[in-house]
Amino acid sequence: MAGSPIVAISAIVLTITLLYKCIVYPVFLSPLSKIPNAHWTAPISPAWMLWKRFRSQNNRTIQAAHERLGPIVRLSPSEISINCVEGGIKTVYTGGFEKHEWYPRVFGSLGADKGLHPIKDRQHVHHD
Repeated sequence: MAGSPIVAISAIVLTITLLYKCIVYPVFLSPLSKIPNAHWTAPISPAWMLWKRFRSQNNRTIQAAHERLGPIVRLSPSEISINCVEGGIKTVYTGGFEKHEWYPRVFGSLGADKGLHPIKDRQHVHHD
């Protein structure tokens, strides 16, 4: 049964699905695909940025990317860097965008209303 058509069809479907999910969508169809990539692997993997962070070279690398590519650059499949206030930082921080779960740990003590920054997939619980 090694030559079964169902096995071959399953392998083809799996391969096409993985190619779409891992390459076609993030590189060409994602809403972030219109943002310039800081590195050629940015749309498909965060590995290059993780390596720069591990080596403490991320600030220098991101600044160089902004100098080359402009005020908004893509660092990974789901991460961007914004280096402009008007049309960039103000839009993100006042536009109701979801913040990563680390956001309140880093900025939570700055006196901002926690309701202004929805955390990914969680409800806020306010304690008095």
